[in-house]
Order: sequence, then structure tokens, then C-alpha cells
Amino acid sequence: MSAAKWRSLLCDFNQLQLKATLLGGQSFRWKNYKPAGLTQKETEFIGVFANVVWILRQTERELQYRIVGEHPYPNRTNQDVTNTLDYVQTTGTVNLAQVRMKVPEPTEYATGGELLYPVSYYEQLLRIYFRLDVDLELLYQQWIMSHEHFANSATKFYAVRQLDQDPVENLFCFICSQNNHITRISDMVEKLCQKYGEQICEYEGTCYYSFPSVASLAAGSVEQQLRTLGFGYRAKYIQRAAERILQLGELHWFRSLCELDYKSANRELRTLPGIGPKVADCICLMSLGHLQAIPVDTHVFQLAKHYLPALAKTQNVTDRLYVTVADKFRDIYGTYAGWAQTVLFCSDLRQFRERSEEEEDKEDRKKPSKAKKKLKTKS
Repeated sequence: MSAAKWRSLLCDFNQLQLKATLLGGQSFRWKNYKPAGLTQKETEFIGVFANVVWILRQTERELQYRIVGEHPYPNRTNQDVTNTLDYVQTTGTVNLAQVRMKVPEPTEYATGGELLYPVSYYEQLLRIYFRLDVDLELLYQQWIMSHEHFANSATKFYAVRQLDQDPVENLFCFICSQNNHITRISDMVEKLCQKYGEQICEYEGTCYYSFPSVASLAAGSVEQQLRTLGFGYRAKYIQRAAERILQLGELHWFRSLCELDYKSANRELRTLPGIGPKVADCICLMSLGHLQAIPVDTHVFQLAKHYLPALAKTQNVTDRLYVTVADKFRDIYGTYAGWAQTVLFCSDLRQFRERSEEEEDKEDRKKPSKAKKKLKTKS
């Protein structure tokens, strides 16, 4: 494609912090991007979602993006179509790809040649992915008043957004996450995409891939191939979960999950091989819209000791304690408790705690003074 230009979406800096949101353990498809000419103080990120390769950066008032590669929106016949709206109106059906893409199939192509679809399509993808319809500053004010632990963390970790992700990608990425750390999970996810996904583009010497389909991960040979690639016991869970999802109806099954309440969706997810309480809650929270879900791993269990002092000498997360911790977070932070927990999780990650003074000064300069004042007065 031709040289991609920067486009922008209005978004105040106090509503979105890209670094913690993209690199804090929600998605594993994003990396820091340092093109030639970028100053040390500037930060950009490159990653893949919705079959698009994005480069993102932000100013005080804008989320800016470049699109450097993309695949067409998947359609049921896998053919090039010029007007999908007619098909939907005449058949009364919806493209099941919307389960993964999160937005309806575009009704027209763009003119001019740089992008496949009108700019409004990409803005819609970004708005949904970052949940920009939610006023995060208002939520932070509520959470700060709910507990002093959040008040002490929020001043440095403002504007961490809860992503709304492709449930297929989210499910298999978090099977990879078991007993693992972010760097290694990211490496495994990249191997999955290279081995079983489709190449979207090559950009500056790096190839970028779509996340694999369920069918491509269900083949009998997948387990051994993944073991060879270093996935260990997770290889079995990935292949068997994919095989089971195919039996259940694949995207039809994922669509039914989106229509279930939180407890029912969680219970259904836990019938799959390799998915226990934590992974099920990750999927509910990050791709099914259940923002009250609390994934309780050992890290979150340590955070919970700020709220449940009786846990001070407890080390193991039993089933009973898992429920106790999750319910406590929900009791304090309400219907968006999972989002609040994501902020606290990011605030406690070493890679974000150990930021240089220069980075902190930069963020303080960029934060609108109004937002800073609110955070300080509430805490």
C-alpha cells in the first residue's frame, strides 16, 4: 500500500494512556515502535487487531493512527464484494465475522486507494477496541473515593483502559498465559500467528499476521507442532480447546457466549480443556463485555491483601478464596470492578513501576491540569 498518513481521533490524554493499556498484559500483539527520526521522548506503538496493522501515538487531545497493512473484512463466501448491505437485507443474516471484528461489515469501499474502507470504519474499530464510549475520568473519581488503595495508585496510572478484544484471540492467548510472563506469552502468540495465521503485510522488514482461525488450531498435528515450538503442556490445551469449539459451532458458539450473563458465560468457558477460573474471567472481562469479572491470579491475590487483611499470611489461592477475593473487588468497585482491577494490576507491574524520572516528568507535563487536580483532591 502507499505511504500511510497519520489520521486522528479526538481523545483527551486523561481518557487514554497507551503504554499501560497496550503493554500491561491485556493484549500481546503490541510493541514499542521507534522509527528513524523519533525523539527519545516520543512514543509510538505498532500492533495488530481486526485484521489491521496499526501504528498509534497520542497528543493531549488526539489519538493518532496510521494503517500500514490490512486484510478485507472476512465474509461468508470469501469473495470480493462491493455492497454487503444488500446481502444482509435480502437474507436477514449477519456476517458472523462480527463476533471477532466487533463491528459490522462495511457497506462500501473507500475511494482513493490508500485504505480499503471509509475512515469512519477504522474510527469505529478504535472506539470499540478502547471502549472510548466510557468516561474513564468519571470512573476514576468513583474508584478513588471507593478505596484509598486505588487513590494511591491512580495518580501515576491514570487513563488505563479495558480493551474490548476478539474473543477467539483472547481465549487462546490466555491459554498461553498460564504460569507465564508477558514477554514469553507475547513470543508464543507471535509464533501462533506466524504458524497458523495469514500474513497481512511486511512493514520495514517485519511480517505481520492475523490471528489464526479456530479451525487452523484444531488439526490433530497442532499439538506436536506447538510442543516443538516450546509451548509445553499448553499445546495440548490449545489444540483440544479448538477442537471442542469447532464441535460446539465455532463462531456461532462465541456469539452465544456474548448473549449470556456473566456467570453463565464463565461456566460455559470452563467446560473447555485448559480453561479454569482465571482464564475464564480474563475472557469474560476482556472480550465478552463482563466488566465485573475479576481474574484472580497470584499477583491479584497479593493486591487483595489491601482489602482483606486476613489474607496477610495466606499464600495459596484456593477455590473458596478466589471467590472471596473477586466478590470483595466487586463489592468495593461495582459493575466496573474488573476494569478497576486492571488499573491496579498495571500499577503494580515492575515494568511500569520502574519508569525513569524522565518518563514520569513527560507524562506529568502531558496530563491536563484539570485531571491532575481532580486526582489530587480526591485522594
